[in-house]
Amino acid sequence: MSRISLAGWSVNRRFRRDDQPLSLLEFPRVAREEFGIDQIELNEPFFERQDDGYLNQLRAAANSQGVRMLNIAIDRQGDLGAPNRLDRMLAVSNHTRWFEIAAALGCNAIRANMGGHNDPDVEGRLERLIESFSILAEVGAQMGVYILIENHGGISANPDNILRVIESVNNPWIGTLPDFGNFPPEVDRFAALKKLAPYAVAVHAKAREFDETGNDPTIDTLRCIQIMEQMGYTGSYGIEFEGKEDDHTGVLKSKALIERALA
Repeated sequence: MSRISLAGWSVNRRFRRDDQPLSLLEFPRVAREEFGIDQIELNEPFFERQDDGYLNQLRAAANSQGVRMLNIAIDRQGDLGAPNRLDRMLAVSNHTRWFEIAAALGCNAIRANMGGHNDPDVEGRLERLIESFSILAEVGAQMGVYILIENHGGISANPDNILRVIESVNNPWIGTLPDFGNFPPEVDRFAALKKLAPYAVAVHAKAREFDETGNDPTIDTLRCIQIMEQMGYTGSYGIEFEGKEDDHTGVLKSKALIERALA
């Protein structure tokens, strides 16, 4: 296995197109045949079904290509920091189902969001998130599947908020999924990565554009990877291309950039 994976979001336009959308069952073949990548990351919105038959089909499709499924990004299963406890526990319950799906597919992690894009009560939300993620980390421990927090907008844009939850939960089955590109301008990208790296189980090597040297001028990918390596990260770097150009070209340029950084 290489240390490069392909996040499904890189080809999200294919999954979401009106005319003949890409099926998740075809994603392992696309990763292997089109991009020469043998590890993939899945996105909950692109699952057509959740029943055992479908999951078996998906696992067989990946196995037939020699492709390993690493994790699942969860986006539409409720607010884990909701002020109303019933809403919160429903979200916890919804996320719990995805541990089972991850385990059935051989994934080692699911990613959940901290939310709070317009929540004035950051302190209260953090306390509620600690409760929710504590429950999820216990479930994950029983299933052998990590629960990961990505810097993914809302209050997770501040790495200190992520650390607060992880250190308060204090369970080896909770970790981080640092994304190189998701930090707002006021956050020092490199300092933030150093904070998140010790807990990292997966990484998103975001790219949006490329200059003539093959680098993303808005994200110093080489330095980001250097930091992760120096901090002892040994996992995969997930290509998450979010640019305007053709995703085929964007993914291949991203792959070349990561390979250069790792060399």
